[in-house]
Amino acid sequence: ETQYKELIETLNGLSQTVRHVGIVASEFEDHRSQDVLNTMIDEMVRGLKKLNDAKDNFSDVQVPYEVLSYIDQSRNPLLYNKDCYDRARQKDEEVRERMTALQSLKDSLVKDLRSSMPEAMDDYEKSNNPSQD
Repeated sequence: ETQYKELIETLNGLSQTVRHVGIVASEFEDHRSQDVLNTMIDEMVRGLKKLNDAKDNFSDVQVPYEVLSYIDQSRNPLLYNKDCYDRARQKDEEVRERMTALQSLKDSLVKDLRSSMPEAMDDYEKSNNPSQD
């Protein structure tokens, strides 16, 4: 858990540094601004190196590609879990509907077969339910 806290701190620091570099660069005026910009860029490079050094601590972490897509689309990655749950629930409902339809078809076929071929259906039911002999 400490490694995650350190990663968050590094990312937050790097984010602030990048933001400051953007501000200094947009308000660039003279050689004093150049010194401040150089300092900020050096700090940003140190943050990137620290981030690169920390990557080995997370070699066992696997992030689904879809989560990265959410981030690229400026969507909250926590929505990925909700969307996965919603898709699973929808798929479950579809499967339940299919099972109900198949059970209804089976019941209808059994009824029709029983009325048209009762002896064959008796044999079929005996072969599928051997414990009822």
